[in-house]
Amino acid sequence: MSISQRKAEGGVGSAAAGREFFDENGYLGPFTIYEPEAVQGIWEKARIELLNKKNAIYGNNKMNYDRHLDIKALSDVVSHPEIVRRVQSVLGPNILCWRTEWFPKYPGDQGTAWHQAESFVAFEGDSKLVPTESHDGSWEITVWFAFTEATRETACLKVIPKTHRTWFFDEHRNLPYDPKVSMKGTGSGFYGYDFEKLKIDPNWQPDESQALHFEMQAGQAFMFTSRCLHGSEPNTSKDKTRMGMAIRYVPSDVKVYPNHDDQFTHFGEVFPLQDYSAMLVAGEDSFGHNRIIPPL
Repeated sequence: MSISQRKAEGGVGSAAAGREFFDENGYLGPFTIYEPEAVQGIWEKARIELLNKKNAIYGNNKMNYDRHLDIKALSDVVSHPEIVRRVQSVLGPNILCWRTEWFPKYPGDQGTAWHQAESFVAFEGDSKLVPTESHDGSWEITVWFAFTEATRETACLKVIPKTHRTWFFDEHRNLPYDPKVSMKGTGSGFYGYDFEKLKIDPNWQPDESQALHFEMQAGQAFMFTSRCLHGSEPNTSKDKTRMGMAIRYVPSDVKVYPNHDDQFTHFGEVFPLQDYSAMLVAGEDSFGHNRIIPPL
């Protein structure tokens, strides 16, 4: 089933109804942040700045994480009031953006297998997120922002609603990085990691008939808890690239990288943390767990 040009967030209107829908289904949206013409200008400017890694906190890193920390155009997206307001409706008033990641899908790329996350062990190491307060429901949110149009042909995001209530994958199970495992390989991999090895029940298979495919225009966003099964299909287009940015949010009580004193490893690269800060996009930080900065 494709979900395209939705008129309301998950079919609901008020903030309370939106929170209820999110708690029940694990997602909300898509919703429009910028019109396509406006986001095209933002993307044209940002993609040039992304090539200049002089001020990037991880240096000459091919994954190019967290560029919202040095590129104002990306900081403006991360802290956009229409995104932040929706995140607050689920996580509360005090919000940190702890990471941004790029998810391009080039013509011919294989799909990304179904997967889940919450504390983002991310295949190797320890939990990157540790809440210090109790939470009634989700305590992490990912906003998937479309810089280009995302369709079934170009591998839009897909989600199976209500699966955030059950763990099908063990995200705390470490996996070795293997560059031979990729989206162009088995179809179950993700840039060097094989999701099949994280299954709690090796024989379990997701019910693809329950999947929703969220087609989006450029400038739209989709919000979900990463505990909800999500993935994408192959990009079957001949000449269209799908470019998405995942924006990760947590409430300010969550410790970010508490067990990673100076670096973490991912995708075969080292990410030094000496210049890292979480970005306080709403409210206040009364906990002092993390080094924080305001939006640029």
